[in-house]
Amino acid sequence: MSDELMGANASEESHEPDCEKVQGVFEKWLEGIATAEDEAFLAEQADECSPCFDSVDKQRLFVQFLNASLRRPGMPANLAESIKSKIHQTA
Repeated sequence: MSDELMGANASEESHEPDCEKVQGVFEKWLEGIATAEDEAFLAEQADECSPCFDSVDKQRLFVQFLNASLRRPGMPANLAESIKSKIHQTA
């Protein structure tokens, strides 16, 4: 194996932990629970490492697909009144 190939593999391996962290932080961001530090980390990684965002972009597209494709059942019209009634009955 040439030194160039070994160097490329070593470089890829060194990015794996960062890519895993990017994916984890991005998932937190999608769920709306990312901190300001998390967002700063994502912005920094976006500037430095495009391979991380290849998989993150695929995840984002998949989440968009799921949100568009899955039906979310609506709340029954009388649910809120039913809950209020039960609260008053137990109070």
